[in-house]
Amino acid sequence: MNLQIDYLRTFIALAETKGFTKAGIQVNRSQTAVSMQIKRLENEIGKKLFDRIGKSVKLTAEGNTLINHAMRIVKEHDDAVRALSKPNLEGFIRFGSPEHYTVGVLPRLLARFASSYPDVLVEMRCENSDKIKEAIDKGELDIGICTQTSDGGQVISHDPLVWVTDPGFIMQKHKTISLAVFEGDCIFRTWAIEALEKAGLKYRIVYVSRSISGLLEAVRAGFAIAPIIRSNVPPDLKIVGIENGLPVMPVSNIVLHKTKRVSSETIDCFSEYIIQSFREKI
Repeated sequence: MNLQIDYLRTFIALAETKGFTKAGIQVNRSQTAVSMQIKRLENEIGKKLFDRIGKSVKLTAEGNTLINHAMRIVKEHDDAVRALSKPNLEGFIRFGSPEHYTVGVLPRLLARFASSYPDVLVEMRCENSDKIKEAIDKGELDIGICTQTSDGGQVISHDPLVWVTDPGFIMQKHKTISLAVFEGDCIFRTWAIEALEKAGLKYRIVYVSRSISGLLEAVRAGFAIAPIIRSNVPPDLKIVGIENGLPVMPVSNIVLHKTKRVSSETIDCFSEYIIQSFREKI
């Protein structure tokens, strides 16, 4: 059995996007080429990897078995290529991200990139997604990741928004929900409030913070629940949902944006680090 890297890369893209057209855009191939590569991979393995549902697809049991292996194989391949052909990059990158995504994956990413390319300085700006996208469009930032609220950019990961409480939380009927939310025009704040109002649940905002740590401390104190992306929920807190009478909230699509005003090998290399880091996180 020979699992070709290009086929595995296309397989990963299709698993993430769930559509041949979007997968083709991600791997820079036509829809026909994507379909052909998936068919050849299925023939090589002797197993069906996707079930077709209308214009969408979902992984079969065999596809789910392969996906994590495929990601590791592609990562090891790309790491080897970078190690053997690593350019002497230098320069300056202006990078932006909302705070939601600066916990966990990004510190490790920045540390690994700095170790591999010590002559590249990465300046990071932390603001809401709309501000990051606006700064990229204006050329004030070279690259950024945002929560998808409009078309454009490359979807690199998905992270569901969940309700987080202290372990002793008990949902009481007809009681007003005490809510801790981010300050300002945060999309997660908007999603949480819209979900509660649509469900007809009473709420009041009792705590507003500029940081994730502030929200988590309010939750730990036991006087509020908060909307947090799943990957940022610490093990000492509890995720609650429908079984507790709380509504389901949207999934955050994490999108990579790059400036169109300038392109460089340094920016492209940093982009690949971001994409790979978020894929490893899935």
